[in-house]
Amino acid sequence: MVERQTGQSFWNPTVWESHALRILNQPYASPTSIREIPEQLSKSFPARQIAYPMMMLTRLSKLAPNKPNPPPRRLLPSRDLPMNLSRNLAREPQNPTFSSVIAAGSSIALRSIVGLLACVGILASAGCDSKPKANTSAVSDSKPPLTKVALVLNWYPEAEHGGFYAAKVHGIFEKYGLDVAIQPGGKTTVVPQTLTLGRAEFGVINADDVLMARNQQAPIVALMAPIQNGPRCIMVRADSGIRTFEELKNITLQIDEGRPYVPFLKSKGLLDDSVKLAPYFGSVAQIVAGPGFAAQGYSFSEPFMAKVQGIEVHQLMMSDIGYNPYASLLVSTESYVKDHADISQRMVKACVEGWQKYLSDPQETNAVILAANKQGLTKEALEYGVEALKSLCYENNDMSLIGAMSAERWTQLAQTLVDLKLIDPANLNVPASFSSQYLAPSP
Repeated sequence: MVERQTGQSFWNPTVWESHALRILNQPYASPTSIREIPEQLSKSFPARQIAYPMMMLTRLSKLAPNKPNPPPRRLLPSRDLPMNLSRNLAREPQNPTFSSVIAAGSSIALRSIVGLLACVGILASAGCDSKPKANTSAVSDSKPPLTKVALVLNWYPEAEHGGFYAAKVHGIFEKYGLDVAIQPGGKTTVVPQTLTLGRAEFGVINADDVLMARNQQAPIVALMAPIQNGPRCIMVRADSGIRTFEELKNITLQIDEGRPYVPFLKSKGLLDDSVKLAPYFGSVAQIVAGPGFAAQGYSFSEPFMAKVQGIEVHQLMMSDIGYNPYASLLVSTESYVKDHADISQRMVKACVEGWQKYLSDPQETNAVILAANKQGLTKEALEYGVEALKSLCYENNDMSLIGAMSAERWTQLAQTLVDLKLIDPANLNVPASFSSQYLAPSP
């Protein structure tokens, strides 16, 4: 160990050269690993304090021979590791860099490098700088580390996820001691599977997705519902003359036939043989191209997409005919909520505040959503979306109950899915499907 030194003796070349030679003789010393040491020093100390060490290390990196890489470490398959750990291991550099020299387990090399770095630490602790040093004892009073969790979305980032992004953008997650990694979804994202496999702690799906997942033995539980009235609609061209579901005749309807609202429409006699069903690929191109087409959509998104292409549409809202599941729910698994009640409570409270923030002040959050969305989303579309969301999320300018859920709504939805034979009554447990324990009580 290097003896404690102060003043000019710290810069004694003999001290630095002796450490340099010791490192140079280690089996895994290389120009790459040695060059990283000045990088580490420069991040922690002023340049004038480490001028001589930097010069010595530069010389040393030129003298170091090319040494063989350290033997590779055996890593467990990603499926056998916690999610965050496996991601970190996958990102680790495989070259013999400063970090991999330490990981190689050479105790002599480790002591030499630590000794080299300690010289700079000695100077700082000895007060050789003319400026007074800050009191580092406050470290013990610092805030506890944030709890890392992941939130997986059910679609590409859009206005329907705005409150979750707002909680991150405005430091609300951090306020509640959380470090939330938001994972964008897409066409192939299956949120319940992602949660049950432990790849994320929380997710975003709709209420009918919760009940359908539970019917398939995925114990998903809803924790808060930001969008109270379902945004699902059928869009028809304004010049079609169609104003009600009963008038959907002799038309091609682009729709995802695998979604529960399709058999619901059929059960109501609203999709007769004159309506041809076609796949929906997330585009309004067909309805824009000419008459004779209708398409599914979200009231805060696709209608605007058609408008900017010069076509006005009329929206037939599914909620008006009795199919009204909550949307963009924060969900998790029963086991996670049970084992991590404190984290779940903090997550719910942060998301509620995030949605309140987004609906009142969306500009900064929208900029982040735009950067995260790689599907051509525009600023104008987001501005339209957040305005359209307000009437779906709260009433009478009262945002105090954002996220609320009722047993009556869940029971009604569950019965609808049972009547449609989409879920087995034997698998139905409505009280276990949602939890309001972390939400503000309803009046």
